[in-house]
Amino acid sequence: MSLAHVMLLSFSVAADAFACSIARGTVIRVNAFKRSLILAAIFGIFQMAMPVIGWGIGYFFAELSFIAAIDHWIAFVLLVGVGAKMIWDAYHPDAEKPLVDTGDVQLRPALILGLATSIDAMAVGMGLALIHAPILQVALVMGLLTFALSLAGAWMGHRGGGRFGKWATLGGGLVLMVLGANVLLDHLLG
Repeated sequence: MSLAHVMLLSFSVAADAFACSIARGTVIRVNAFKRSLILAAIFGIFQMAMPVIGWGIGYFFAELSFIAAIDHWIAFVLLVGVGAKMIWDAYHPDAEKPLVDTGDVQLRPALILGLATSIDAMAVGMGLALIHAPILQVALVMGLLTFALSLAGAWMGHRGGGRFGKWATLGGGLVLMVLGANVLLDHLLG
């Protein structure tokens, strides 16, 4: 897996965490940097751990011979499905409102959002196992990039910049769908 693919994949799975951190940042009133740092760390840790968990699950199933014959299709469906859900979420943000509008960044809502925004990373990890991608490097890049984007997003939200969340989620969903198509085309044409 090339560095360009790893970066695109990392930006894609970090997009929903970025969007949520912008939304959470809009309700931060005191200790903005500390609370932004905690939120970003939670998102980064979840985005680093969940692909590894997904990779473990996917690796188990990849060893089954009947799965190996269709692994590229499974990776395609997982990446395109997660991307489509992200695009849906970009246009239907009302489903997240109860979690986002809970007040200052507190540990419990941040953990819930960290888990919710990393489910797609777990699905991506499952797909990466099927194409034998080096998960530790990918997970590290995903976690660090998510941390950086979430920190910037929380700070932007705190400063009143909640305009970018929808577009970040939409862009991330589109990139995941393109990566899924690329996995399928690489297998079918190569």
